Amino acid sequence: MFDLTGKTALVTGASRGIGQNIALCLAQAGADVVLWGRDQDGLDRTREMIRPCGVQSALNAFDVTEADQVEQATAHALERFGKLDILVVNAGINVLRPFLEWTPDQWNQMIGVNLIGAIHTLQAIGRHMTERKQGSIITMSSIYSHVGAPDNSIYCLTKGGMLQLTKSLAVEWARHKVRVNAICPGWIKTDLTAPFMQDEKVCAAGLRQIPLRRFGQPGDIGPMAVYLASDESRWTTGQGFIVDGGQIAR
Repeated sequence: MFDLTGKTALVTGASRGIGQNIALCLAQAGADVVLWGRDQDGLDRTREMIRPCGVQSALNAFDVTEADQVEQATAHALERFGKLDILVVNAGINVLRPFLEWTPDQWNQMIGVNLIGAIHTLQAIGRHMTERKQGSIITMSSIYSHVGAPDNSIYCLTKGGMLQLTKSLAVEWARHKVRVNAICPGWIKTDLTAPFMQDEKVCAAGLRQIPLRRFGQPGDIGPMAVYLASDESRWTTGQGFIVDGGQIAR
């Protein structure tokens, strides 16, 4: 079960954190992996992590908010591997800031990475998958697509939009045999969340909200991506899978 041998996966935001772990998990399951991100050194580290898996890999460092760069990187990936079976749309950023303090440049940056970059990627890879009549797409949403949080309004906006985009594409592309699902993580310890977790009071308050009484690790998310990428989830599409230690079940 969950064997991805012979499949090729593409992971955005693969230089660190959740994206890096997902790339590793997919490689451990047998998939060749294409790594996208902005940090060349981080992508190199991810490639070294998956090297012992014995699969093929390729990487491309660029900005997914630039549509022409996404198209070029997609062409390179298809030239190298001939096909893409799995797409993980993971690239994202977050900044905590009271809503009234946001400026247009600041919210445009977050929307640009979290939503516009995802749209560029989904269009480029979606054309290929719908033409082939197969594929599994996994987007990275958040529990904050379901609940609100103070000082997190623009992030909640982007992740809510990602979940709705996931559902819409799942319905639109079902006739092309392309499945689209989202993972909605809770509090995960990564470089992205490290600045928020330096505050002991914030951490204590966060843990009180989580019934399992621990923050998540990237390794708690990767296995869900493997399941959604595999043929074992062949009748699953348009869903948002919450992985949060029970936080929003309270």
